[in-house]
Amino acid sequence: MAKSPKMALALLASCWLLFAPPAPAAAAQATAGRLPPLAERARAILREGLESKDFRVRIEAIAAVGMVGHNEILVKRLDGFLHDRNVEVRLAVVRALADLKSPQSEASLRRAMETDTVPEVSFAAAKLLAGWRDPEAIAVLAEVYDGERKTKSALLRQEERSFAGEFHSIPSGMMFIVTKGIGYAPVPGAGEGFSALTLLLRDPGLSDRAQVLLILGRTKNAASIGLLRRALQDHDWSVRAVAAQMIAQTAQTQLRSSLLPLFEDKNQEVRFQAAGACLHLLLIAEQH
Repeated sequence: MAKSPKMALALLASCWLLFAPPAPAAAAQATAGRLPPLAERARAILREGLESKDFRVRIEAIAAVGMVGHNEILVKRLDGFLHDRNVEVRLAVVRALADLKSPQSEASLRRAMETDTVPEVSFAAAKLLAGWRDPEAIAVLAEVYDGERKTKSALLRQEERSFAGEFHSIPSGMMFIVTKGIGYAPVPGAGEGFSALTLLLRDPGLSDRAQVLLILGRTKNAASIGLLRRALQDHDWSVRAVAAQMIAQTAQTQLRSSLLPLFEDKNQEVRFQAAGACLHLLLIAEQH
């Protein structure tokens, strides 16, 4: 029996209340009591990442948040990272807000386009908004085309010396998979998670076997379910991370409990992917 949209939104709201600034102890305890234990652990993993002092960890957590779902509290939390001192973090927020696709995220992207002093951030926000037919963003892109607006800065190039040393461009063959949606099953209110996938594909630690899993795991049948279940226990961290991502992207709700062991994975990117996938699947389950 299908559950009402109100019930699904209630679960999503209760999940993301726990990402808001700390509340009084009694209120926090009451909120936590309404959450499934799996959701409590998942949000704790992501919140820990968001609060990390390491900008690389914040970027990974922000990307994983884009897999979950959108409401005002979540977008407000991400909006706060648009003031992060690190430019790459702000760019990660722009991509995550694009995954969420809500009126609130559009407003945040518009502020980034209009107020961020680093050209790369404002340009990234403008490109996304223009894709949603925002007239102001289209005007910004026209200025770029006419050579009246900068899109690059020395500041980002300086930061990229350390960041780009750990990440590379997406393999050309994998771009086709991303553009085709990797078997994505759209769910109202749920995040698309493409920023998390893109970050994963840029990781030099992504193995050839993990790339193969992205292709073979796209379909929803008995063979792919078995493949993904085994991949969650693979010795290769990138295979485990891709498996969690694919389980969310293809809405394999029957594998949700199989994600739980990854909450304790030694690799933080696997933990973030598993937590984001779990919350994504919980939302799907509430809508059916």
